[in-house]
Amino acid sequence: MSGNPIRNLSVPAILRRASAVPLILVLITVYGTLLRFDVFVQRYGTVDRPLWAKVLTHDLVPLVAQLHPSEYRWHRVDHPYVGGDPMNYIKYAREMRSFYQPHVREPVFLALTRIYLWLLANQDVAVSFASATGSILTILAAYLLGAAIWSRIAGIAVASLVAIEYDLISWSVDGWRDDVFMATVTLSAWAFVRCRKDPSLSNGVLLGITTASACLTRITALSFVVPALVWLLFDDAFHPRQARARAVAAATVVAALIVGPYLISCAIATGDPFYAINYHTGYYRHGEGLPFQQPMSAAAYIRTKVGEQPIAALDTAVNGLFVWPFTTKWNGFDGWIPHLSALLSSLALVGLLSWPFTPNGRLLLIILIGLLIPYALTWNVAGGGEWRFTMPAYPVYLVASISAIALVFALIARLHRPWPSRPLDRRQLIACAVGALLMLAGWVAYLALPWFVVRETISHGSDVSVEVGKRDAPFFGAGWSSPYTDGVLFRVSNADRAVVRLPLPARRAYQIVLRLDPVAPEHQHRAVVLLNNQLLATLLLTSNPDRVGSYPLLLPADKVRAGINTLTIVPDTLVAAGSAGARYAGRDADERLGVRLWYVRVLAATSNSL
Repeated sequence: MSGNPIRNLSVPAILRRASAVPLILVLITVYGTLLRFDVFVQRYGTVDRPLWAKVLTHDLVPLVAQLHPSEYRWHRVDHPYVGGDPMNYIKYAREMRSFYQPHVREPVFLALTRIYLWLLANQDVAVSFASATGSILTILAAYLLGAAIWSRIAGIAVASLVAIEYDLISWSVDGWRDDVFMATVTLSAWAFVRCRKDPSLSNGVLLGITTASACLTRITALSFVVPALVWLLFDDAFHPRQARARAVAAATVVAALIVGPYLISCAIATGDPFYAINYHTGYYRHGEGLPFQQPMSAAAYIRTKVGEQPIAALDTAVNGLFVWPFTTKWNGFDGWIPHLSALLSSLALVGLLSWPFTPNGRLLLIILIGLLIPYALTWNVAGGGEWRFTMPAYPVYLVASISAIALVFALIARLHRPWPSRPLDRRQLIACAVGALLMLAGWVAYLALPWFVVRETISHGSDVSVEVGKRDAPFFGAGWSSPYTDGVLFRVSNADRAVVRLPLPARRAYQIVLRLDPVAPEHQHRAVVLLNNQLLATLLLTSNPDRVGSYPLLLPADKVRAGINTLTIVPDTLVAAGSAGARYAGRDADERLGVRLWYVRVLAATSNSL
């Protein structure tokens, strides 16, 4: 084989023709549209008026019913939109008197819903059509973003993934504004990339329009718009700073002119230009069991959370920015191709890790992190972890997946060149080495954070559980199996002594509760517990098939030390897994097992009464 391997790759000839790409994109978008309205018909039924909606739901949707995986079925909803924001959107859209009215909800989704109320003869299903419009527009926006980053083929690939992803399809017609926000965020990311490549005045105006639309869908979009605009000024060695400053200024002015009237009207009516953000702190305070009757700004709410327990807030934020949004995706492709979800998520990780080394990648990372900041501290409060809140990040993750594939092709092309034409760049090697070390250090710190969170929570005077899980390594020493699921996560002791480490901040008495069970109750009746190698208690083991055993203990001050404390659990006998029952049938039959542990809870109270 000769020539550039990229050119020799088998790419369908039709994709090489620029004139064919719009047709392919139209076909993908039409297919994605029909998939979404197939969900609508299954959940909410057909629409009999007006004629265009009747044709869509009665005549066109059945065309796609057999063109998706058979397991993709949705249940009928007898009482649509009840019990959530969609019903409020319908109400607010009907009440809407002007686009820039002062309101707790930003105007774009309300205006779009109002347009569909007019088009659909004032039927409530207008809110479903509004959210579906956002989901469909995201298919087109994903193409634009993928094409701007890599190529038209990459854009087609990203658009195709957005069109067929099960969860995106499922959420699309339920009447939430998050689909429209996803579309505006993706369009904004595309406009940012265009402006980075060509900081012209026209691209600056386009950027201002797209970011304004995102802000007027969710005003929290400022969390990615502002830092990304600042980033454009500095992370570019190819264009004069004056040109970049002019484009950023144009984007800022246009966005301010479009968004400003809404902020001003809220300020005049309520005294708070960010009323749409600050109003919702009451919901999260209620979810945390805190007083919520009095108004509190989002900034004050965050300051309170961070000020009270900064390490716990850091751990929550790290998970909210880098872990939770990513791990909750990737469930919607296996119906099409088995294991495709796992492949795409792995590719996305590769793509995301490569982005710090490219200008477009760095810009997308700034947008991605900024986009997720509003949810970073609330994803684990009340309903703050709902899938839809981080939906707008999904197209960016999918672009990262395709970026990994493009990166592989680029590496193949680079390796194919003669050695003299690809000299080693020392600065690139150093940058890659430093980046790898920083990533490794960040991963180690992430795994260690739970230890400091537990210690801080105990110091704060709150109950806390040392639970079995993916990040429990700092707490579990020798003698334990890996975590496994049996309704909840457990570890099982597989040695005479199994050690649990506790970070107790002061030398005083503590109350704890052990949640554990013997693996073979008929053979195991007692377990000795040592604290720092001193006898603490002998547990009389019991077993209840409906409830994990609970054993309260007092850790006396004279046996506690400030810092690392070890609880050693010594069952009276170990039982072969093969004779421990069906629960342990998957383990080595000769493995010796003792007790299975769910968690150790450290209580805030310090009295001797339990």
